[in-house]
Amino acid sequence: MLIFFSGQVSFQAMEKLQEEGLVKSIGVSNFNTYQLKRVINEGKIPPVTNQVELHPYLIQEDLVKFCHDNNVVVTGYSPLGSTDRPW
Repeated sequence: MLIFFSGQVSFQAMEKLQEEGLVKSIGVSNFNTYQLKRVINEGKIPPVTNQVELHPYLIQEDLVKFCHDNNVVVTGYSPLGSTDRPW
């Protein structure tokens, strides 16, 4: 289950669902390093993945390194870029 907003209360609710066996794992989407740090430090269960826009024009090296250092898998979307962006 992916969380698309950054509320800590929402993540705690997802942790409860996982503890109850209703979801297998928890992931987040479009979280920056600050948001991930909060979830990792304040939560009981770290997110399994962070789904972010990632392509040659938006490589997000710092975020990817942070995720790798904290065992959070990076799932990239828009691998060829976004048609609505000027790059």
